[in-house]
Amino acid sequence: MNIMENLQYAVIGKFSYGWPELDELRRTIPKQCNIKKACQIGLLRHRHVLMRFELFEDFVNIMSKPSYYITDNAGFYYPMRPLIYDKKFRVYEETSQAMA
Repeated sequence: MNIMENLQYAVIGKFSYGWPELDELRRTIPKQCNIKKACQIGLLRHRHVLMRFELFEDFVNIMSKPSYYITDNAGFYYPMRPLIYDKKFRVYEETSQAMA
């Protein structure tokens, strides 16, 4: 099902302390996270954005760090934590990451 909906390389970005505008996120995340191919970024729910990558390497690259600090045009930093998207994702649960 994830392949049919183009979600096999999907990542959720969780912003705990506010976030920039969505248009600005679409411009800054690929630059600041070294994304090589195209990625689609959209608002998923409160404090969460859904990022869909075309390239597996970009998916691995963004999941390789526990957090990113996204800088907007005004110079403010917003911490973003990448989470793997799956059908069991719950918005109000704190998730932990572990290497498998």
